[in-house]
Formats: sequence, C-alpha cells, structure tokens
Amino acid sequence: MLIQTKIMYVKKMICKFRSVLRVVVLFLLFVNVSACNLGLDFLAEDLLAALGPILASTSNIFGDIFKTHSIEEEDGPITPDLITECLKCGRELARSSKERGNKLVKNGINLEAYSPSLLHFFSPSYSADINNAVEVSHEILSSTKVLQTKLCACSDVTPNTFMAFLENQVIKVQDPTLGMPSTIICGNAKYRTTDGICNNERHPYWGRKGACFTRIANPKYGDGIYSMPLARSGRELPNPRTLSTRLFTDRCIPSRVFTHANMQWGQFITHDMVSKAMEVTDEGGIQCCLGDGQGVLPPEWLNDKCIPISVPDDDTFYRSYGIKCLNMVRSITAPREDCTLGPAEQMNAVTSFLDGSTIYGSDKKTSMKLRSKKNGKLRQVNKKDSCRGFLPSVDDKSASCDLRNSSEPCYVSGDLRVNQTPTLAMLHTLFLREHNRIADILSELNPLWSDEKLYQETRKIVIAEIQHITYQEWLPANLGESYVRYYRISPSSLYSRDYNEDVNPGIINSFGAAAFRFMHSVVPDTIMACPSGYNAAYLHRLSDHYFNPSILETSSEAFDDVVRGSVSHYSAEADPFVSGELTNLMFKSYNRWGLDLIATDIQRGRDHGLASYNDYREICGLRKARCFQDLAGEITQDRINALARLYECVDDIDLFVGGSLERDVQGSIFGHTFHCIVAEQFYRTRIGDRFFYDNGEMPHSFSSDQLKEIKKTSLARVICDNTDGVYYVQKKAFELESTYNPKYRCDDYEAIPYVDLTAWKKPILDLFD
Repeated sequence: MLIQTKIMYVKKMICKFRSVLRVVVLFLLFVNVSACNLGLDFLAEDLLAALGPILASTSNIFGDIFKTHSIEEEDGPITPDLITECLKCGRELARSSKERGNKLVKNGINLEAYSPSLLHFFSPSYSADINNAVEVSHEILSSTKVLQTKLCACSDVTPNTFMAFLENQVIKVQDPTLGMPSTIICGNAKYRTTDGICNNERHPYWGRKGACFTRIANPKYGDGIYSMPLARSGRELPNPRTLSTRLFTDRCIPSRVFTHANMQWGQFITHDMVSKAMEVTDEGGIQCCLGDGQGVLPPEWLNDKCIPISVPDDDTFYRSYGIKCLNMVRSITAPREDCTLGPAEQMNAVTSFLDGSTIYGSDKKTSMKLRSKKNGKLRQVNKKDSCRGFLPSVDDKSASCDLRNSSEPCYVSGDLRVNQTPTLAMLHTLFLREHNRIADILSELNPLWSDEKLYQETRKIVIAEIQHITYQEWLPANLGESYVRYYRISPSSLYSRDYNEDVNPGIINSFGAAAFRFMHSVVPDTIMACPSGYNAAYLHRLSDHYFNPSILETSSEAFDDVVRGSVSHYSAEADPFVSGELTNLMFKSYNRWGLDLIATDIQRGRDHGLASYNDYREICGLRKARCFQDLAGEITQDRINALARLYECVDDIDLFVGGSLERDVQGSIFGHTFHCIVAEQFYRTRIGDRFFYDNGEMPHSFSSDQLKEIKKTSLARVICDNTDGVYYVQKKAFELESTYNPKYRCDDYEAIPYVDLTAWKKPILDLFD
C-alpha cells in the first residue's frame, strides 16, 4: 500500500514540474462586466492560467490540445481568450445557481420543522472563510465544465481526453484572496494551532480546517467533473435504498468482544478528524423532496445540489408511511490548494489531525468561546448534587437539538455534532472534565503560570491522551496486532522519530466517505444505563435520543449510569447487518420514520466521486476482478450472488458496499480493502503530524518523564478520574468484561495506572518558558 502511494506521489511530482509554458491572463475586465461581477474582492486581481505539454503527441487531437503557444498565439484549441471566457461564464453560472437556490427557499421550498431532513442539517451558518472557499469552488467547477463543453462541441476532444489533459496539466487561478495566500510565515511554535495551519512548516496548509480531502484513486464522476457517477454502461447505478435493504439486513447481532464504548470512541475520533458539511443556501437548508417525503421535487423546483434518494414503491418499511423520497444534498467542495481547474474535491470542515478539535474546536473563535479564561480551564456548568462539571449550553437550543421541552440540556463543545447521541456527548463531557482536572493540578504545581500557559499545556496533555488511547488501545483492538507491528506502533518504545514532512496528513476521501463509515455497522440499537451496583440495566432506544442528550441529566446519578452502561453494554458485531434504528429511523424526531444511514453512506460515496470497489481492490493489493465470481476470495458466495443481481457489472460496485461485504481480516473488524484504507489513514495521521505526542527531539516534545506518564493513560483511567460514582471498570474499557478482562477498583493504580502530573512541575525560573 505505501509503495503504491509513493509511486502515485512521484508521478504527481513529475507531472507538476514538467509544465513548460505559463500563460498569464489579466481579468481586470471582470470589474466592468456586470453580468459576471459576483462582488468578490479577487475580481480586481490577476488570475493565472498555466498550460504546458506533458504527453507525447500521439494523434492530431492530442497534438492540437497540447500545442505549445504563447500569449500572442491563438491557433491552439485552448487559448487565453477561451480560458477568460470560460471563467467569466463559470462565475455567471455559479452566481445564477446561488440566486436560484435562495429564491426556491424564499418561495417555500424549505425544510419542515422537526423533520429528519432538518435534523440532518443541524449546523450554524458557515464562517466567512468557508463560504468564500465554497463560492470560489463553485466558480472553478462551473468554469471547468464550460471549458469541457466548449472543447467537446468544437473539436474531436472527448470528455475522457479532456480530463486526462487536466490531470496532467495546470490551468491555474492564483490570487491571495481565494483563501490560499501565496506565502505564510510559520514561527517556531511550541503548541499546535487551532486550525491546523503550520503544523507542517514546508506545507503549512496540509491538514488545516477547510482543506480538500486527499485521494489515493482518481475521482469517478459521470462527466469527469462533478455529476453523479453512472454505471459502466452509462445507465444509473442501483438505487441506494434498494442496496441498503437487500444487502444490509435489519438485524443487530451483539458483539462477543467489544463494548458500546468501543463504537463510541470510533465516532469520537472520526469527528475529530472528519467533517463533511452539506451545501446550504443563504436562506437555510435545501429541500429536495415533496412535502413530507411524498416524492422527488419536479426539476423546476429542484436545487442543483440535490441528490435525493428515491424510495421504491414496494419498500417494506417506508410504504406504510407513504414515503417515496429521502432528502439528501451534496457535500460542500473546496478549491484545490493550488486553485487549478479540475474535478470536484470535497472540503474537510475540521482539521485533519487527531488534535482534540472535538473538545477545543477547529478555529480560534470557537476555541475562545469555550474557554473560561481563568486558570487555563474550559467553561463548564455545575449541577446540583454533582461534583463534576457538565458541558455549557448552546445559546439557541432549538437550532442544535431535538428537545421535548426547553429544560432539557443541549450542549456546546468543539464539534457541532456533540449532541448527536447521548454517549457521544458523554465522551465530550469526560474530556471537558479531564481538561479542567489537569488544569487545576498544573495550577497548583505552577502557581505563577498564566491562564494561557495553563490552557496550552493542559490542551497538549489532553491531546496526547486522546492520541495514546487511540493508537495504543483502540487501534490494536480493532485493526489487530499485525497493524501494530507493520506500522511500528510499539508500546515498549518511548519516543518515535517517524515524522515525515513529505507525508500529507489530510484525510483520504475514501476513508471519510466509505471505509470508516463501515463503523456504522457496529452501532447498537440501544443505549444502556447501569446503576452503581451493576446489578440492573435500563435500555433506551437509540432513535428516541438523536440530538437529545437528556438522559445524561435525568438525575444526579444519570451521567455515571450511562458511563457504566457504555463499558458494560455490547456494541453490534462488525458485519453487513445493520439495525433498523439506523436504516429506517435515523433522526426521526416526532415522526414514525427517519432517514436511512446506509443508503446515505452509499449515496455520499457517489457524491464524493469515489472510485469503484474494484479499483480500490487493486490499489490495496488484491487482484482486480473481471467478473463477480472473482470476488470469491474476499466475499461469501451468497453475497456475490446478491451483488450480481443488483449491479450490471463488477466494476460498478460502490466502494462502501463491496468493502462492507468482505470477510474480516484476522484480528481486525475490517475486511481487506477497508483495513488497507483505514491503516493507511492512521499511518498518515501519525507520521504527518509534527506535534504527534511521542515525537522526540523537537522543541515541543515532552520530556522523557512526562511521556512515560502520558503512556500510562487509558480510557478506564479517564473514566475513573472524571466520574463521581464509577468505582469499578475493566482495564480494557473497549472490551467486554471477561475472565481475561475483569473489573478493577479505580483506586487500584497497579491495574489501572494513574498519570502523575508532578513531572510538569517547573522551577520558578522557567516561568517564561
């Protein structure tokens, strides 16, 4: 896997530096052309279109396309004037699309209150920099499409040859106001930035909030640019809802090994690294279905960002409620780092690093809002009869939660999805408490430290704990010991010296939009609350508590009851069986029906232009299948037969579908292809993070005494230190209690080691360090 990735990287570098011609086009004329003036500052700047040959001329078509010409030469098919015209038209199309979307909402085509679709859109308005990047991306995509259309209409150029040209050439829009300044000075910072900028000093924008997802396979769009993918035959791919009901049976098989906390940690770190925000209008969310899901809107009412999922007439669940359409909208896109024309790339709305952004946020405004600005602590709310704090409340509960009355809690944290389920809010709360617990101790050890110093040192420790739990506890349990050995993640070593500034830590699109979404199969259909004696259990249906974390505060013991339940209750088995709580009732609110998460996963992969399952098989070292039966080495025969009935061709199989149906790799919850993608991502996340907790010989590195203490941490210890009444917990909190994994008392520090923070005590002379 790594070798193939390096080969792809080398090819891209070769392509990048073989361009032999740059053509400068001045766009000042846009300022005086009202039809194309979008009111953006960068219209008054120069834009650059760089063209150059990379492939040998093998035909008249390629000879014409790649013909080297200067600014004065106009005889090639791609001229400066043509690029100017396409960018002008692209801006106009993007503006018209935006205006049309706003008018549709104003005219009543909007999301209904308490609907599953509205809950799917829960998020505040995007920041100005995100909005600007999205608008620029729309313009670039529209311009790319216009250029493709013009060339294909006036010459023998095909869409495929056009995309091959763009893949290897540079038609570049350069301007500092596009959200990607040409230069940035990174200081020798001791602490990581909130938005991820300057983690890599050579590539300061890698891993930042708002960056594009990366790829290990070329995108697959219907037109090569942005339209939804098609089957190899040119017909539509199978209906996502049909694939969900036929291949992912409504059944929740309990895991024999893993706890609910294991699943919840997976979601917690996913939200730390990945956020796929959806397209919205200036007036609100986008509606793609008639009324309450009675059908897809007619074309004249349909926003061009809509990708609704049609429900078959014979659907065994939705037909009872007259539902024929599930609302779904495309993910927001971002300009490439170099602002070149080309196919759509989706935006990651959080930092790509495993950096505690779920707790601290991915931008300065959010992080400052969460701080108490006193003794380095985060804001918390104290409750009667509880010694520990709770997350603060959002300003507008109705905009973030689905509550039954206004007295129920609705939290604010570093990530907008904190209230999605009670057990997710539980983990956020535990690490809020962990931060404040550590800040209190550091303040006692170093009474002269400022609020800023205490906050940054505490944040650094908490991030290290999250990374350590993930890499030394969660990944070995879920990916197996072979993963630990192959990627040299050894608990016996103290420091790592693996940081590589040439490794991009950005999230791989197929990881965020497919491989790691397989974790949805391990979500149990209930949430357990377990009283202190572990002699009883109360089960709550998951679908009754989407965006409603109220069961954490129904009594003074409620939070601890849910914590105990998370380490006592099982997760679901890692298999293609998925609970109806997810496939029929996701975000149902007051309704008797909700969305289908698995159908959404399939449609999201198509939205992101992910290559097929067969393509990723080959990338991950398996033989590319020529027919369905070639899948027999990884997929059982009954599932192969089902795939053959649903898909026209083996090359059409969606990555999420094919990867989910594979047999588990020994010791892993993932099949071969998903194991490959997930392992590759966590390798990049560690190797590409300059501030990763065990990196040695750097100005910000922990001392050896400090790192030894950090490596004692565990989820069990975090639970013990941050609850009032959890006195017993198994050492391996991600695994069910057993003879080999018994519960221990929290004050048994040999069984569940305690992190001694005295290693952070500094002499008075180090006050200004």
